[in-house]
Amino acid sequence: MQIFRTVIAHRNLRSSRGTLRMDSEMGESLGLQAGDKVSLFAGRLSTPLKISMGPQQSRRSIDLSIDVLKQLHLLASGKYGICRVDEGIHLGPVVGIMADSGSDSNRPFGGQSFFISQLIEFGTAIGQICFAFSTNSVNFSRKFIRGYTYGKGGWKRGIFPIPDVVYPREAGYSMPKLQIRRKMQSLGCKFINPPLIGKWEIHKILSHHPTLNSYIPETSLVTSFHQVDRLLKKYDAVYLKPTTGSMGRDIIRVLKRTNSNLYDYQYQANSRPRIGTSNGLMGLRHSLGKFMGKRSYIVQRRIDLLRVDGNIVDVRILVQKDHTGQWLITGKACRIGRRGSITTNISSGGSASKVEKVLARNFSDPIQRERILTDINYLALEVAQALEVNPSSMGELGIDIGIDQSGKLWFIEANLRPARQVFILIGEPATRIRSVQRPLLYARYLAGFSQER
Repeated sequence: MQIFRTVIAHRNLRSSRGTLRMDSEMGESLGLQAGDKVSLFAGRLSTPLKISMGPQQSRRSIDLSIDVLKQLHLLASGKYGICRVDEGIHLGPVVGIMADSGSDSNRPFGGQSFFISQLIEFGTAIGQICFAFSTNSVNFSRKFIRGYTYGKGGWKRGIFPIPDVVYPREAGYSMPKLQIRRKMQSLGCKFINPPLIGKWEIHKILSHHPTLNSYIPETSLVTSFHQVDRLLKKYDAVYLKPTTGSMGRDIIRVLKRTNSNLYDYQYQANSRPRIGTSNGLMGLRHSLGKFMGKRSYIVQRRIDLLRVDGNIVDVRILVQKDHTGQWLITGKACRIGRRGSITTNISSGGSASKVEKVLARNFSDPIQRERILTDINYLALEVAQALEVNPSSMGELGIDIGIDQSGKLWFIEANLRPARQVFILIGEPATRIRSVQRPLLYARYLAGFSQER
């Protein structure tokens, strides 16, 4: 674990409301002298204070009045990171995890509750004011949020400052959610990831990138089924994918029979496969139209993916930033689709395996296997860098890469809300823990908190 400068904020009954008391050594490390006037920040809340120097309970403690602790929603004897930015002293940082809430008080954020509890525990351990909240719990007029923290006693409700950094984990991107995000950004909140990048936008960005276009399968935005037919004349099968879908939902595979006007299709609805045949292109459009609805779709050539026991395989690579602000590969694993499935998603019944094990089953040449592993890392990092709109617009991506029968790599998809379950399935709990820690380390970077030297 990285070591960061932290302090204990003590409640001092004798401290005046307008005073921040510390010892001279800490004052010197922050570039402060007795009598200096500063603003003390906790997230988007702040209060003006005057620096007072004197002996403390320890060199890593500060004294604040009860009123200041209440105003900034700080806990007495709480451990906080500390840094100086311009004329302000910042505690924390304050990091909010934005997620959809549920009705179970023991699992207030549904299936993500365990993951979020781990985030909060690690953030708290390194001095962050870390909590989880839903978008309808933000009080903009008073700059606080009603949310949850987590500790030895389990989940606990509390009031927290509007954060320095938000880690978005909510599902869906409705207009009300986007409006909350924009309003928080207008107050100075930084978000670890953007709200959404559609598959067609991703395709356009990557296909025009000179080092990546050879990894991108031929793809078109579906404006008519003639585009589907055009790709089917070039390839034996295509995939139709919703531009804003995730977790393999609503994907359709279409094959055209040789020397025939018949089209075979397969998709999954209500967790059950749906298989059918249509006569002619208009018949295909009619058969799939109700399922596709008015959603926007892309059509993409099918890749002849590696298989394990007859089931298709791809590689999920988790790339993240930490306190350095640089992209790093946290871990990777192969996802194996369940029998008969057209996707590899774990949520749809898929399984997982170590990448090296799958490669050894498909390629006898160790030099080729090593080259594939190197190329996987290269492609994942290149994709992450290419998709960044600006240097701090992203903090993590789940990147899916396909490997065909010849060993060639293909970019499949990039996910802004990657799951971590795959690392448990392949027996790498340490990788999963690292995947939990890195977003919070990146939050320190975004908030301007530096590593202690």
